[in-house]
This record gives sequence, structure tokens and C-alpha cells, in this order.
Amino acid sequence: MRRRYGRPSNRAWIIIGLLLIAAGRCRDNTSSSSGSSVGRVADAPRDSREIEQAIEPPKQAAESREGLAAAIAIDVSGSMDDRVSGEDGRRARKIDVARRAARELVAQFAAYASEHQGEPVSLGIFEFSRRDSKPDCRPIIPMGPPDLAQADAALARLDPEGGTPIGQAMVTAKLALDATGLSRRHLLIVSDGENTDGFAPADVAAAIAKRPEAEKPSIYFVAFDVDARRFNGVRDAGGLVLSAANAKELNNTLDMLLRGKILLEK
Repeated sequence: MRRRYGRPSNRAWIIIGLLLIAAGRCRDNTSSSSGSSVGRVADAPRDSREIEQAIEPPKQAAESREGLAAAIAIDVSGSMDDRVSGEDGRRARKIDVARRAARELVAQFAAYASEHQGEPVSLGIFEFSRRDSKPDCRPIIPMGPPDLAQADAALARLDPEGGTPIGQAMVTAKLALDATGLSRRHLLIVSDGENTDGFAPADVAAAIAKRPEAEKPSIYFVAFDVDARRFNGVRDAGGLVLSAANAKELNNTLDMLLRGKILLEK
């Protein structure tokens, strides 16, 4: 038996009307959301300007002169408490591996400075991590002549904790290099993870690449126990990205950088 349907009641018309209004609002919200997305894309140049302003040398920057300056920034985020294969094959904390590798770097810089006493040599070592009430990147050895005794005391205090603000470490290290006024500038980052806070390292590298030639440092990234492809953006901006899975590879990679790139004769 066929069921007959009558005309919608007044109540039904009210419900239909409310549904149409709600559908219209959904369309409006979708348009608004799309507009917000466009707004975020439009804000990208403002972010670029923020990075460009952050890496701008102070107006009273040191006068340029011949010499070698290197800033080494070491990741001390919480993941650096994890373990990798050490030099003796036993598992060792990544922070301890990085500490020993950094000490060897200082020793090589000190030897170079001793052999080239007519050339100014300035070395700074920085630690970076997101910590409460502390800057994201902090000098543990301020820029200056390499001093192994000072390095031993400073490196012993490295303690892993917090997030990974790689981009800010690049900014801080770059400004420290600018302050030296030395002509040959090198910025080395050792990190075991992706950026978690602040400026993206690829964006900072791209902004540095636009700076005047005399001001631009050479940028080196060592991906320590992490896939180096995560730093492809830095590579695309002109940085050299290398990988190291354990203590032996980290030492070999850093030694290669020093001998083949940083401590080259003029």
C-alpha cells in the first residue's frame, strides 16, 4: 500500500530554514578559513624581514681585517642525553661524545694559532637549547683566542635539557662572527635533531646567503645521529651538510671540516 505524504508542516519549514542558514554559515566559515590561510602566506615576507633584521650586524660593527673566526654551536637539547656508539665501541651519551669532539676542535685551533702567530684567530663555542629564563643560544667560550684550559672547564658544564632552537643558534653565532670583523668566517652547527623552536634553520641560511659577501660566513651542519636530509633546506641555501652516526664518525667529520675547509692556509 502506497504511503501518502502531505505538505510539510510549519514546524518542518522552520527546521528546513534553520538548516539552510547553518549551511550558509558553514560556507562563510570555509571562505574565512581560506582567507586566513592566504593571510598566513602573505605574512611570510614579514617573517623573512624579521630574520633579516635579526642577523643585521650592529651599526658599530668592528672594522674588517684579515684573520680567521669560527663559531661552533653545540646542541644541548634533551635528546643529547641519548646514547650512541662511542670510540671504544661502548654506548656513550651524545653530549659526552660532543664534549670530547669539541675539545679536540679547540686543541686544533690552538695549534693553528700557535703556528700562525701573525694571523688573528678567534674561536667561540656556544650551546643551544630552549630553557626557561635563559637565551636560546649561550656562549660557553666567548669569541677570542683559542684557550684549551678555558675550554676544558666550560665544556665540562654542558648539560642536555630542553628543545632545539637551531635557527636562533645560527643567528647568535653569526652576530658573534660579525663582531670580530675578521675576514674568514665559519659557522658550524652540531645537532642531533630537527628545529623545535624559533626561526627555521633553512630560512636563516637563506637570509645569510643574501648578505654582502664580506659578511657571509661559511655554514657547516653536522647531523649527529639524525638523518641529514632534514637539513636539505640549509644545503639548498649554500650550507654544507654532513652526517655522523657515532663518535668515530663525528670526530672524523669535524677533523675533515677543520683540515679541509676551516684551517686552510690563506
